[in-house]
Amino acid sequence: MLTGLVSLLTPASAHEGHHHGDAGEMESSPQVYVKAPPPPETLGRPFELMDHHGQEVTNASYSGKWLLIFFGFAGCREACPTGLVSMGAALDALGGEAGQVQPLFVDVSMEEPDITGLAQFVSNFHPSLVGLIGTRAQTFATVRDFKIRREYAMANYSTKETGPRINHTAYLYLVDPDGVTRAYFDHTLEPERMALTVRLHMKRRRTSP
Repeated sequence: MLTGLVSLLTPASAHEGHHHGDAGEMESSPQVYVKAPPPPETLGRPFELMDHHGQEVTNASYSGKWLLIFFGFAGCREACPTGLVSMGAALDALGGEAGQVQPLFVDVSMEEPDITGLAQFVSNFHPSLVGLIGTRAQTFATVRDFKIRREYAMANYSTKETGPRINHTAYLYLVDPDGVTRAYFDHTLEPERMALTVRLHMKRRRTSP
């Protein structure tokens, strides 16, 4: 699975502990160029999907909530369980403030929506986790807006146990109640650090003029 970012408090503080310059900036080798990651505020737009209860939802369905969103697919046995366990642990670390956050798992497989399978998958994780799925057009729009990379693995896999294998971006996205993406995290980031970042953004929003 694809990994990379750890956390973004602001665009300027991206990739703590790693050097990433502006687009086109050269590192030590003149042949190596590093493109800066996109600022979180440029990612995401209002979405229209269906939850694992079969109800049509949009971002407005979670009005007043912070959204913590992970993109993957219900047959995933690698990054998705790791990311969703980290998400749940981060919510637990938030304590009473976790009620302000709605965790979401968006299935980006673009297969025929399988509400039953999605509901079964998300039931293995945090009790407040909601699974979302959509038509190909709805899913494509969401993938495009959050710049999610997804690609099927080579065709010589077995579908007997886990279904198709899809390599995908494995970040968690923090979206504020106004619909603005404020941060994104690698799925392996320590839950305590993830919770700290969420708490800092909450405080920043409360105290901003």
